[in-house]
Amino acid sequence: MSQFTEFVQPQMGRIFTALGLDVEYVRAEGNTLHHRDEQGAEVPVLDLMGGYGSLILGHNHPEIVAHAHDLLDQRRAVHAQFSLREEAGRLGAALSDVVRRETSVKEPYVATFGNSGAEAVEAAVKHAELVRVRAVAELADSVAAHVERAREAVGRGEAVVDADAFHAPAVRERAPEGEGIEALLAAVGAHNTAALATRPLFLALERSFHGKLVGSVQLTYNSGFRTPFAHLGTRVRFVPMDRPELLDAIADEERVTLLDVETDGGRVRVVERDLPVITAFLVEPVQGEGGIHALTVEQGRAIRLFCNKVGTALIIDEVQSGLGRCGAFLASSLIGLRGDYYTLSKSLGGGLAKISAMLVRKSLYQGEFDIIHSSTFAMDDFSSGVARKVVELLEAGDGQLYRQVTERGERLTAVLNDLKAAYPDVIEDVRGKGLFLGVQLRDQGGARSMVLRGSAYTGSLGYLLSGYLLRQERIRIAPTGSAGNVLRIQPSAYLTDEEIEQVRGALDRLCRILRHEDTLHLVHPASDRRIPKPRAEIRDFRGTLPGYEQDAPRPVTGPVRKVAFLNHLIEPAHLRQVDPALADLSDAALRSFVLGMDPVKKAAPYPGVRIDSPLGSAVEFALYPLMVSSEQMGGYLASGDVTGIRADIEERVQAARDDGCAVAGLGMYTSIVTNNCTSLRVPGIALTSGNALTVAMGVQAMERGAQDRGWKVEDATLAVVGAAGNIASVYSQLFAERLGRIVLVGSRRDGSVRRLRNTVHGIYQECWSRIAAGGELTGIPARLAEEPLITKWLAEGPGGDDAGRGRAIAEHLQERYGSDPFLTVTQDSAALREAQLVLAASNSPEPFLTGEHFADGAVICDIAVPNNVVPGVTEQRPDLAYMLGGIVATPNGESLHPSARAFLEAGQLFACMAETALMGLAGLDRHYSYGNISRQQVIDIAALADAHGLRLADYKSAHSV
Repeated sequence: MSQFTEFVQPQMGRIFTALGLDVEYVRAEGNTLHHRDEQGAEVPVLDLMGGYGSLILGHNHPEIVAHAHDLLDQRRAVHAQFSLREEAGRLGAALSDVVRRETSVKEPYVATFGNSGAEAVEAAVKHAELVRVRAVAELADSVAAHVERAREAVGRGEAVVDADAFHAPAVRERAPEGEGIEALLAAVGAHNTAALATRPLFLALERSFHGKLVGSVQLTYNSGFRTPFAHLGTRVRFVPMDRPELLDAIADEERVTLLDVETDGGRVRVVERDLPVITAFLVEPVQGEGGIHALTVEQGRAIRLFCNKVGTALIIDEVQSGLGRCGAFLASSLIGLRGDYYTLSKSLGGGLAKISAMLVRKSLYQGEFDIIHSSTFAMDDFSSGVARKVVELLEAGDGQLYRQVTERGERLTAVLNDLKAAYPDVIEDVRGKGLFLGVQLRDQGGARSMVLRGSAYTGSLGYLLSGYLLRQERIRIAPTGSAGNVLRIQPSAYLTDEEIEQVRGALDRLCRILRHEDTLHLVHPASDRRIPKPRAEIRDFRGTLPGYEQDAPRPVTGPVRKVAFLNHLIEPAHLRQVDPALADLSDAALRSFVLGMDPVKKAAPYPGVRIDSPLGSAVEFALYPLMVSSEQMGGYLASGDVTGIRADIEERVQAARDDGCAVAGLGMYTSIVTNNCTSLRVPGIALTSGNALTVAMGVQAMERGAQDRGWKVEDATLAVVGAAGNIASVYSQLFAERLGRIVLVGSRRDGSVRRLRNTVHGIYQECWSRIAAGGELTGIPARLAEEPLITKWLAEGPGGDDAGRGRAIAEHLQERYGSDPFLTVTQDSAALREAQLVLAASNSPEPFLTGEHFADGAVICDIAVPNNVVPGVTEQRPDLAYMLGGIVATPNGESLHPSARAFLEAGQLFACMAETALMGLAGLDRHYSYGNISRQQVIDIAALADAHGLRLADYKSAHSV
């Protein structure tokens, strides 16, 4: 693990590794970055990210670097606070001059400097609010003066209260007509006090991004950034960019008035004054993080007219779009939009300095802002000097660089539009201005490829493609922050024709990969890159994975409920089944990919499967997968670090609930790591581990296996592997009613012996319950009924410590016989050779039972997922009857999607899946197999399954994982 991941950004560092973006750049110039490969050789990369727009002049521009050296060689003062900062002054003057030139505004601008774009936004917001507060104070003072004048005029007999003064709604509620001047003024004062407490409002555009600081994050549209801090920030309303007509409605909804009193012609009247509530409207001329959307001339005009109409400030955020990025110093000038404030940053630092500027019209500037807003690191000579050099280079040659950006942008846009025409099924749109471009890819949610469908579901498609472009095409690119399917392109003004052609070739290959769903090329960069890529050509996999269409649904008389089942990869090799394009990747490469995806386990749900009950109800059964393997799940358990995976599972359950599912079933390790669902806290949805029906179907499978071998279950000895678990314990309780001996095999892990003893006590407790209930007895209960201790209990009748009977029976047998004659407890798997029936139910992440473990002709039911028995056991031992238990036939042959079946066949479900469907069919709205299950739960769910047409499938007799 890198030190960056360990000590700086633990989550993002792991995500970089998962996506193949885990590189350290060691050198940069122009549009090229260099990192080292696994052998230590430098690898050049074409940088199209451009520091998120900070590198209009490229990396380490020689004139900027030389100027920076000169500033340092001069030993210029960096920290000279509380003095005349003339370098900052010269920069402020230069910025003011450029803005005035581009906007044709005669009024100069005053600059406030900071260190980042978000700080510039914060400065603009604070200053605009200061202006509003001053305006409110002036209005309030004016009203107060008018109130006092009215009171004095009435007191001197020079005026009387107009009768209409009491008709204003705000007055009428507080002062009935005829109450006199003091009652009127009291009502006015009460209304105004409430009005003056109104919180200020800011307007911003939908898809906006204005930073992530405490204030600016509230102005950022992405709810993922904003919502966690909603209680900290300002009041904001977001306006659709293409619906400016909504602005007047917003103004009307937010209108607040103060009541003023006029004394004129001997009459005191009440009038309304609009209270300034909207502090400012913030806009980006080109929205970057929101997906590269540019304001039109008409949209800009509508916003400016609205601000003029309501008297609010217009803050134009040029942090990313300014400094030549769009072909002018200000992108807003290209559509004739003039602001009261401008925020600048990113390229202002020339790729070296961290600096931002907030510019405000001089007539608006509040002198006290000098004191109440400041920064230790702002206005230093070094950053100011570098920024002034940047402005000089941008303006040189009568704006030659702006023309160059426009020309380079037009050429690059033409290439991107050529690709859009060639791949309309892949590229939806190309948009932007100058060298601020976005390529919007079509949604891959309908792809047959699990990798593409999953990346679309999680919004990570652009990041996955970024890993491919970096590792395979040597191009650095990233999606926009709030639109993961838009690739953002922001190179420097010096982008060459050769580099443009490199982009054309790379994106052409990427489009072919997406069109043909050949995801091997996307997955390999995110796997162990020491493993060679198995093939270079791009193949067409669109027809490899069959589509999935169900028959027309049968008519039902009852409800159709939605249910969800959480599953995970049994082993990474199964990715070949869900995404055939990955077939050429080795097991090691697939394992590396899955392990690396640990920070982003969420995968797209499979389309729902309609399952109909003969009793008239139906369910839509959907899989909600996790990109995690049994090996990883076993690792979480072994380490005790299950907090993260539980959170991932809980998120999947919440997603299912939000999608309308009434039941969520947990399969395989998802139930184990959550203690059979009990660690989850998700209201509004019923949970099940599916263990009860798993037990019921496993018992039936064993019975059928014995029957096919031609002998009776009652004559056999049963060995239970993983007997310390709840499932195996209940199996043993059920078989104890028919068998004379059971061998309980546990692991050698700490606590196994204690848990095995608990299993013994539980079996004997159930045996005692059967004996005490009366009736015909078989198996171990019949033998126990002959024991003196049991005879004594029966003679005594009800009473005593009934809950401790199982432990007492075990101790009695041990004392009387020296060893238990019915239940054998062992940690030695060699004991399996004593049994004709073997139940394998261990939660081991790897198969560990071979043919050498079993007696001749044994019947083995393996219900563990992943299986406990190694593949190919029947080839080693053809005398064995090996089956995969717990597989259920659906009522009408309904099937999972072919890529999601693992070793299931058409018309089959795992029993844990079937229990989930059954809860929906039967309308069970409470948790079922939740925590430890009981023998009675198994009996009840088996009867319910039979009623709804869910029965044991023809059990599998060969290992087909």
